[in-house]
Amino acid sequence: MKIYFFLSVLALTGLASCSKKTESPAKATVADTTKAQPKSEQIKITAEQFKNLNLSLGNFSEIVMNEEIKVTGTVEVPPENLVFISIPTNGFIKTIFANTTLSGKFVTKGMILATVESIEFIQMQQDYFQAVAHSAFLEKELERQQTLSSEDIGVKKKLQQADAEFNSNRALIKALEAKLKLLGVNANTLKKGDISTIINIVAPINGYVRAAHINTGKAITSNDVLFELISKDDLHVELKVLEKDAYKIRKGQKIVIDDKRLGENIKATVFMVGQTFEDDTKAINIHAHLDNKQIEQKLIPGMFVNAKILTGTRTTKTLPESAVLRESDGNSIIVLEKQNTKEVVFRKIPVKLGATQGKNIEVQLAEELGSSALVVIEKGHFLSGMGGTVED
Repeated sequence: MKIYFFLSVLALTGLASCSKKTESPAKATVADTTKAQPKSEQIKITAEQFKNLNLSLGNFSEIVMNEEIKVTGTVEVPPENLVFISIPTNGFIKTIFANTTLSGKFVTKGMILATVESIEFIQMQQDYFQAVAHSAFLEKELERQQTLSSEDIGVKKKLQQADAEFNSNRALIKALEAKLKLLGVNANTLKKGDISTIINIVAPINGYVRAAHINTGKAITSNDVLFELISKDDLHVELKVLEKDAYKIRKGQKIVIDDKRLGENIKATVFMVGQTFEDDTKAINIHAHLDNKQIEQKLIPGMFVNAKILTGTRTTKTLPESAVLRESDGNSIIVLEKQNTKEVVFRKIPVKLGATQGKNIEVQLAEELGSSALVVIEKGHFLSGMGGTVED
């Protein structure tokens, strides 16, 4: 009997031990859940303390707030305002005019940026002169064959051959004129017998030098980009809007760009909305012009910008930002609950924050408070530091 009693005691002890181990995690879970859901706190102070704190109290404000989408983007120019300059021949850089290779240099349309010497260019002019000179002979020969043919003296084959040679030479002249025109040479000048050894590289637009890829004496080919020019005539902001917000975007909507380099709250207007999503970002591109053209000219192509697209309005409750207590365990406000000659009772209420407009911030409450509720606008951190009683 003694042995059985002893074993029974051991068994009961083991069960008790297991029971304790099983309960521990459950207790920890409850504690964690309670911590994850902050509740309102009551803060009581005496009437004398309230008087000494000299708290600033105020009401909620209902204001019309902009619905907005926060986006990022860059300053861009249309493709026609970014120009790469090349010449359709081989040669050597002979002259570079002062400062034209410096990035940021402003150049005007027609300005000579540099000159090129080219053997191919000289040969092209020689071929043109020879073709023009030969055309006079071919024309006379064609006329002679036409006369003989009309008198039934000539052979039809010779007339056809003369006609073909004349037309072939005329086509050669037209082709050489077109090639020379691409190099900036007027064919009428060549007919006077003037041969040029120099090709001028001319700016095709008014704009700024973005880059120059030349130096004196450098050998160049028809594939080389010699200059890059950029015009700021049609600067605009290109912004990326994610797929979830794309349906809200419309032409004509206002945009606010907040960039200290330009000033505060710079306004822009959407003038074009992309119709396809980019494969990698799943975003559409929208384009906007700044409303102030003088500020727009301060933009630099490629610069990064932060912006907000205003897509609509809504009426919402707000408070001054100074009324919100931003603490490690969350955001809250302090509301006056009751007051008498002996004590003043406040309640610290958790809130969720929304958008800001000016010095006001949108607050979302778990419970509805009347518009006449008094909120501690300033010095709320003094009250919070006094501690409180958590309400279940």
